[in-house]
Amino acid sequence: MHAAIQAIEFYLPERTLTTQELARDFPDWSVEKIDEKTGVAVRHIAAPGECSSDLAVSAAEKLFASKVCDRSEIDFILFCTQSPDYLLPTTACLIQDRLGLKTSAGALDFNLGCSGFVYGLALAKGLIETGQAGSVLLLTAETYSKFMSPGDRSVRTIFGDAGAATLLRGVDD
Repeated sequence: MHAAIQAIEFYLPERTLTTQELARDFPDWSVEKIDEKTGVAVRHIAAPGECSSDLAVSAAEKLFASKVCDRSEIDFILFCTQSPDYLLPTTACLIQDRLGLKTSAGALDFNLGCSGFVYGLALAKGLIETGQAGSVLLLTAETYSKFMSPGDRSVRTIFGDAGAATLLRGVDD
């Protein structure tokens, strides 16, 4: 049995922050300079009451709506974030409840940034290939915008908010 990615969905918050808006905030920066350095023209920003779990749940709901799998098939939820809703309880458990997934499914958070998705794939692979799970829902979501100062020139051009849902399953070939 090998682990394989079966589907990926994403969710982007409605609110955006454009390079033009950032250039207005920092008049000594030009739109061209920001675009050339980052390659990012639009950043999606979570609404004031929107948490990382909201972004992950929205991405997961899109995945379930695609009919690639049924909620009852999920054996484990892995949630990667550096911006959990709370320190306790684990956000993955809150997501498990909100998505109406079976209570026998495992659920855990892990805290990693840029490499988090790759580590999540490795964790899901281990769960599947050791027979502990047949289907793993790997969720990643961040709301970094809530932790950045509006005057922070070092990261506002790079970071935005988003959520993703990846379904991994065991396959024979």
